[in-house]
Amino acid sequence: MNEEYFLAEVSFEAGNKVGGIWTVLTSKSAYVKAAFGDNYLAIGFYNPSQAAVEFVESPPPKFIKDALSDIKLDGIKLYFGRWASANDVNLLLIDSKDFENRHVNEIKKEFWDKFKIDSLNSPGDYNEPIAWSYAAGAVLEAISKHINMKMVAQVHEWLSAGAVLYIKSKDVKIPTTFTIHATVLGRAISYSGGDTLNFVGANTSITASMPYDYGVAAKHFTEKAGAFNATMFTAVSSIVAKEATTILGKKPDAITINGIDTKNMPTHNELESMRYDSLKKFKNFINSYFLPYYDFNSSNVPIFITSGRYEFLDKGFDLFIDSLGKLDKMLKDDKYVFALIAVPTGTIGVKNEVVANYLTYISIKSALDEDVKNFDNAVSESIDLKGTSVDKAYSKILNDSRRLTTQLRRPKPINPPVCPFILSYPENTDAIINRLRENGLDNSTSNHVKVIFYPKYLAVGDELLNLTYYQVLSLATAGFFLSKYEPFGYTPIEAASYMSIAFTTDHAGFGEYCLNEFKTSLKGIFVEKFLGKKRDEIVDQISRDMLKLCLTDTEDLLKLRIAAKEISDNFGWDKFMPVYLQVYQDALKKF
Repeated sequence: MNEEYFLAEVSFEAGNKVGGIWTVLTSKSAYVKAAFGDNYLAIGFYNPSQAAVEFVESPPPKFIKDALSDIKLDGIKLYFGRWASANDVNLLLIDSKDFENRHVNEIKKEFWDKFKIDSLNSPGDYNEPIAWSYAAGAVLEAISKHINMKMVAQVHEWLSAGAVLYIKSKDVKIPTTFTIHATVLGRAISYSGGDTLNFVGANTSITASMPYDYGVAAKHFTEKAGAFNATMFTAVSSIVAKEATTILGKKPDAITINGIDTKNMPTHNELESMRYDSLKKFKNFINSYFLPYYDFNSSNVPIFITSGRYEFLDKGFDLFIDSLGKLDKMLKDDKYVFALIAVPTGTIGVKNEVVANYLTYISIKSALDEDVKNFDNAVSESIDLKGTSVDKAYSKILNDSRRLTTQLRRPKPINPPVCPFILSYPENTDAIINRLRENGLDNSTSNHVKVIFYPKYLAVGDELLNLTYYQVLSLATAGFFLSKYEPFGYTPIEAASYMSIAFTTDHAGFGEYCLNEFKTSLKGIFVEKFLGKKRDEIVDQISRDMLKLCLTDTEDLLKLRIAAKEISDNFGWDKFMPVYLQVYQDALKKF
């Protein structure tokens, strides 16, 4: 256990699940706890709905209690306890809403005067994090005065940068490490369809108008100020480091790659058991979805998945769908693929026909399962297999099968829907659904690629699938994460760690790392080459790779899945946490 210094980690996502940084913090929590014990404190944003799930309030230790009583900021509320999702590490949540309402303009003025952060026309989603992170800086200052050891503050992303700026402006003697997981402007360029990597690769200068043109000026200047005023500045991949050097004008001091919690990952045998159980549930869902419309044998059909935030171009969902469209025309005879697009968006419920079909299918399956059970009992009780009880049980199976199949297969002059949910906005405005239609992927009988756009977070207890995201990864043949902008990228590592073949790109930090680290030994994880290629070339390449998987036999697919799992084991926090610890030591040396 580290007794040399106290580590405080500030993130808007500590105890507040929003995106990838929550995964970073929770996955490394066991390692942080082993290294620091109670000399570690996560500081996060108080979101009541998230806190109800993630946070267990408890009395603070004396030095924290004394520190919090010293804070004089008007309008903040502080909650101390344990972070249930992160191995019960210490967690302090800051409710800064009243403070924001009363003082956000004063904070903006202070940051303009001292750091030239132009927030005059900042969007509404700027005020909350800047007020909260300013308060986090005051919390760090108070703790530093009541602790009898050195202290380091680890601060994540522009949303938390106000803590770095508070410490700098008040001349608080705490070394800070500011880590970016992307750049604000880089993400905005990519989100609008621009190619950030080619932009950065050309070493193009950032013009004064660009942050304003993309509507991210206040966030960009806050991020830039954080990078220049922290003791140590780090990025999560070499791609982000290059981006920061060009866009922020500052080269990171270190690259701090994020790992996964390999210690708590399921074993090979556990994954095979998970896959078997999850596949049974999944097949029930697929059968109930397609069989009411036409015959579809779901046995031994490859399952492809993509997932992520609904960033249609950033995440490469357009490439995935266009590649599926090409694959649909390449597959012949009895070759089929099932594709799941698990991308959350607004919904208002399940479509009535989907519910009705599911309930009918389950009732039919239950009735037939009971018939088969009765038949088995009749056989076991009969000496003569031609006995009356056996004949009667067998006849009941046939009769019920005909009757119930007729009940299921009602005349329907339409295809199974590509989305089982009613969206909270018009379907004809949805980018994913429109792209599927453009590619002729409408789940008709002629489609060899069957597809479902599942716009809900995957979780046990949801309305239909009733599987967690990790259970779905375990049953998938391959996960395609075709990001055009991905500073690092957790999703392909997660897929591989759950024994799914994983596809990433050389536009992702993870993909670049794999190409450099593993070179010719990379198996089970594939890096699609985007750099220097035209879009049509990329789609052709992905569709051919999809076809190869469809034509690969079960035994070779298993070998690829095992290889993917073995590579993912190289991304544990035991490998990457020491890099963070060295950065903290370097920060301390500067004080």
